Amino acid sequence: MIDRHSHSKFWLAIAILAVVTVVSMVTAALVSSELNGTHVQLTNLERELATTQVELATGETELNATEGLVEYLEATLSNLQVNYARLTAGYGYVLRDPTYREMSDFLARDETSEREYIEEEYACVDFAADVKANVAKEGIRCAYVIIEYRGGGGHAIVAFDTTDEGLVFIEPQFDWEVGLEIGRPYYQCVKPPPGRYMATPDDDDTITRFIVIW
Repeated sequence: MIDRHSHSKFWLAIAILAVVTVVSMVTAALVSSELNGTHVQLTNLERELATTQVELATGETELNATEGLVEYLEATLSNLQVNYARLTAGYGYVLRDPTYREMSDFLARDETSEREYIEEEYACVDFAADVKANVAKEGIRCAYVIIEYRGGGGHAIVAFDTTDEGLVFIEPQFDWEVGLEIGRPYYQCVKPPPGRYMATPDDDDTITRFIVIW
């Protein structure tokens, strides 16, 4: 038979065990709550990291496009300066607008389109500058046209304000007419003759704007 002293110890042990159980449950609940909170914070940090990586990639793409446009504009400026020097050499002040037939006849005999395109040596800006300079020697006015692309960079062509057909844009590398249209890819604006076609470029050549310089 359990004596009174042993009986007290028994109930004390039961009380301590109960306290330990409650403490363990509370501790487990707190740890679980902290783990859930940490998991949520980790998930949020991962999302922020992914967003930052996307923004960084976008920023790098925009930077590359801007650098390409700067290089293109620098090359265009250089060719315009050369062309300006040619135009002020004695015949720039007698220029006149041609008829559509005069423009076509000039393009047919001009040899600029027969030259080879060489990246960074003889590119679109050079074709346009040479056509403008050559036709000016015949007293005909021609515009230098700068085209900017949505994908970065751009292109250069020429234009004639014909007296009977109005403003006509010409791709000087092929002597093909171009119907420039903002928001449309440049290669789709070119009008090749029957049996010929304009190749689809690797980059986005959608026209964002163009500038006509007389």
